[in-house]
Amino acid sequence: MTQAAGRDLLGDGMSLPVRRYRDRLLGRMGLEAGRGRRALDLGCGDGMEALGLVERGWKVDAYDLEAHPRWKEVAKAARGRIRFGTADAAKLDRLRGRYALVFQKDMLHHVPDPAAVLDQMRRLTAPGGSLIVLECNRWNPVFYLHLTLMKGHQHFTLRRLRALMAGAGMGGAALTRIEARVWPLGGDGFQDLAERLQDLAESLPPWRPFICYHAMQWRRPRGKA
Repeated sequence: MTQAAGRDLLGDGMSLPVRRYRDRLLGRMGLEAGRGRRALDLGCGDGMEALGLVERGWKVDAYDLEAHPRWKEVAKAARGRIRFGTADAAKLDRLRGRYALVFQKDMLHHVPDPAAVLDQMRRLTAPGGSLIVLECNRWNPVFYLHLTLMKGHQHFTLRRLRALMAGAGMGGAALTRIEARVWPLGGDGFQDLAERLQDLAESLPPWRPFICYHAMQWRRPRGKA
């Protein structure tokens, strides 16, 4: 089982609906262009988010507890700009370098010790670099029914996620709420319509507590070890 078990629920990572979902999530976080800088993706699952980072100019080291069958295919598509490996996200002492971007999606709620993972993520973020924690909103009604009640995923409330970030020394992390889900029907026209519906949902104040994802972004100050 991967640390990011939820990523494998999405089906074919190369399909149009999954790629549009992934691109919406990455685009909404306001990521800078990588310009060849190094990124770390923890709990990488099948590697599709890592590939999305490569498409935005990053060179990515991607880790999960176990190798995924799609890694070879994704690495080929990335043309050498992703290095996959196996590791426990709470035990990364062998990684000594720093990264301009440290990223995880839907992994933190699966691990026994989220605080230990956040400590490792913070340690590996370079001065001036960004750390992004992207997690499902526990109170999204679709996710709660499908993933919490049916699949047993114990997603965090926003209060719990903020407390974990603060406990790891990242209390000032900025929050972005993102409405994004896989819409499995149709081609680009249908996916464009889904984008507009998700834009509308993000703009409605009554829906804000139920929006699909919470993205917490923390930037390490320059000059700070």
